Amino acid sequence: MITARSLYKSFGETQVLRGLTLTVNGPAVLMGPSGCGKTTLLRILMGLETADAGTVQGMGRVAAVFQEDRLCPQLTAPGNIALTGADAAAAVRELEALGFSPEDLHRPAAALSGGQRRRAALLRALLCRNADTLLLDEPFTGMDETLVEQAAAATVRLTSGRDALLVTHDPRAAALLGWPVLHL
Repeated sequence: MITARSLYKSFGETQVLRGLTLTVNGPAVLMGPSGCGKTTLLRILMGLETADAGTVQGMGRVAAVFQEDRLCPQLTAPGNIALTGADAAAAVRELEALGFSPEDLHRPAAALSGGQRRRAALLRALLCRNADTLLLDEPFTGMDETLVEQAAAATVRLTSGRDALLVTHDPRAAALLGWPVLHL
C-alpha cells in the first residue's frame, strides 16, 4: 500500500502540491488537469524529487514508465525489456500481442516508431520481475484507439495485484482499465 501524507512541493514561487494526502492499495488511475502535480507526485514517489514537506511510505521496489520512453537506443525492444530480468520468451510474446512483427523485434529501439517505443517502455515496467510498485506516467501516449485497448488489457493483466498508479488525461483509457480513479 502506497501512502502519501501532507505532501508539499514548490518550484520557486509555484506551489505544485499543497498538503496532498492519498492512499493507493492495488492499482489506481490518477487524473487531473495539466500542471496540477501528477508527474511531480510520481517523481516524489520514485525518489527522483524531494517533497518540501510530508511523508511517503510503502513504495517497495518500483518499475516506472516515464513520459519519455527512456529506452537504450542500441538495444531491441526485447533487449530493453530483458534489462529488468523479464523472461525473454514472455517479452517477445507480449510485444507480438501489442503489434510487433518479427522484423520489429530485431530493430534497435532507435529505429522503432514512437508508438512502438512507448509499448516497449510500458512492457519493460509491467514485466519487471522484482517490482512491488508500478508508476506509469501517460503510458498510452502515441497509441491509436485499438492499441490503447490492447495496452490497457495487458496493463490490467500484467499488474498482477501489485500497487500501481497510472497517470492519464484520457477518460476512455481510465475506463478501459476499470481501476479506481483518483482526481488531483
